[in-house]
Amino acid sequence: MGAGGLASGLRAYLFDSAAERVMCRLRVRLFTQLVQQEVAFFDVTPVGELSNRLSEDTRAMKDAATTSISMMLRSLLTCVLGAVMMFITSWRLASLTCATLPVTLLMFRTFARLNKRYVTAQLTSAAAASATAQEVLAGIRTVKSFAKEGHIVRKYTSAANDILSWGLKSAVASGVFTGSAIPFAFGSMMVVLWYGAVLVLQGDMSLGDLNAYMLYAIFVSGSAGGIAGTAASLIAAVGAGRRVFQLMDRTPQLPPSGTLKPAGSPAGASLEFKDVHFAYPSRPDSWVLSGFSLAISPGQSVALVGASGGGKSTVVKLVQRFYDPQRGSLTLDGIDIRSIDTTFLHQAVALVAQEPLVFSESIEYNICFGVHRQVTQAEIEAAAVAAHAHGFISALPQGYASRVGEAGVMLSGGQRQRLAIARALLCAPRLLLLDEATSALDAESEHLVQQALQEAARNRSVMVIAHRLSTVTGADMVAVVQAGSVVESGTHSALMAAGGAYSQLVQRQVFGAGAGVEVQEVQEVEHAGSSSSGADAHGQK
Repeated sequence: MGAGGLASGLRAYLFDSAAERVMCRLRVRLFTQLVQQEVAFFDVTPVGELSNRLSEDTRAMKDAATTSISMMLRSLLTCVLGAVMMFITSWRLASLTCATLPVTLLMFRTFARLNKRYVTAQLTSAAAASATAQEVLAGIRTVKSFAKEGHIVRKYTSAANDILSWGLKSAVASGVFTGSAIPFAFGSMMVVLWYGAVLVLQGDMSLGDLNAYMLYAIFVSGSAGGIAGTAASLIAAVGAGRRVFQLMDRTPQLPPSGTLKPAGSPAGASLEFKDVHFAYPSRPDSWVLSGFSLAISPGQSVALVGASGGGKSTVVKLVQRFYDPQRGSLTLDGIDIRSIDTTFLHQAVALVAQEPLVFSESIEYNICFGVHRQVTQAEIEAAAVAAHAHGFISALPQGYASRVGEAGVMLSGGQRQRLAIARALLCAPRLLLLDEATSALDAESEHLVQQALQEAARNRSVMVIAHRLSTVTGADMVAVVQAGSVVESGTHSALMAAGGAYSQLVQRQVFGAGAGVEVQEVQEVEHAGSSSSGADAHGQK
């Protein structure tokens, strides 16, 4: 008994520890594969579904690897040894018992096929429900601001009912299989017992051998039942494994980057679009940019203006190489952006978005997030000072070690903006992208952010998307974008005098006739005066 218990404990330890190690490596590999996918993949794949595969699907695989496989191997070993003893005891009764196996296997095969289908569908429904819950909880403030809790609960209830529906179908299949298999097994055993009694009466078998045979048969039947009992979890693990390995086998659709690291001009990066045509992979028939051409020289300030939906934010995404254009070329410092090393590109180009992503970590972690080297505390504080963030950071109880809460909820909008500017500055970029960076701020926060942007704009190129006229008046050149292409370009004064598309946009904004008109500014500043003009970007929707 002691040896058996020790063996069982050793078996449990070996299976559990091996499964934990395998699942840990699997989760890391899966997560690594996910973050290496192109941005277009995340455009069409809900984040909640991916999270579900990382957590629930790998958990189902681990459960199968620890409990189910261990139990199945033990039951299978018992079946094999018991079957051997049954043949040794009476080959006639063993042959009769084996004659019933095809029916049993056919029943199990039918159940396995049905249950596999139901479990796979249930996992898909669970992923959809997880995506709904994650989306709602991330936007809970919006939900509460519109008092839509009831609607959201009904939506999630519908998703949960889908899970229940497939689970009930799986339960029915399991019940039918069990309800059919057990009576058939008992009926088969009664036939074998009757035939054994006949053999005993004929003197071909002793009563003791018959008792021994039936004992072995009971052990084998019980073990076979154990195998059937673990089948459901194994089927679920197979479905989960298929979903996991589909992701692990996926190859990113964006071609790999090159290895070039252009030095460029100390005044800032040069950027050139040549006849660029682009449509998002999720909408391949809808061109966002069509024949877009624009050349920006180091030190030049260029403003892009145009109505909402003209493709201006798409320009920023292409510069970051989140996507590649279908036609035309995009070069940074004269080098095709696809030939530039990815890490180098994202150090040379930094983004400050309208609502920048702030991680639920410390302020120091968030500022250092963009750099790929070791930085000193002095460098971190210098970036914060330049971003006009050092003051509010120092006032916090733990200073740079203060945690900011999920998505930075413990900071104001202006503080998050300045934190993002500090993060960008620490990268020492040659091209700074400001995507509507102040349009959502109040006047006081905007003033502080504008001061930070003035510092950030020194000796580097700056691209800004904004809404107000003050953003573009100091630009060296203004380019009007309509339907994904540049239709007019020149200085602010020259375009106003020409009375064309730009003049009409300005008049709409000045007189309030153009709701939704946006102004995007691309500034490359070589002195403080034009830096101030380029950084004075703010907006109204």
